Amino acid sequence: MGHRGAVMTLYRRSLQHARSWAIETDLYRKWGCQIRERFDANKDEFNYLKASALLKAGEAEFAANAHPDRYKPCTALDGSKWERNMHPPVETLAMTATEESWYNDKSNWS
Repeated sequence: MGHRGAVMTLYRRSLQHARSWAIETDLYRKWGCQIRERFDANKDEFNYLKASALLKAGEAEFAANAHPDRYKPCTALDGSKWERNMHPPVETLAMTATEESWYNDKSNWS
């Protein structure tokens, strides 16, 4: 991937991770505009060495500020939509004394 593609990838990942830090749309839009301003400030840099240094600094800043548990849409493969079909915890499956006596009485019916 060339330099332009790497910058576009960093910009896109920055926007995606900004969504992890700010779920509210108004705050996310504000941060997205700030990210865009930072990228636009250096878009006319034609010196490859300076541009590469800016890219490395941006990637280092991204790595330092990346969210540890990024936001996932609920319909994504590991999103929250699929949690409703999870098995209940084992401790909730233990029968009470009343339930146990009913179950034992029911098994004696046959």
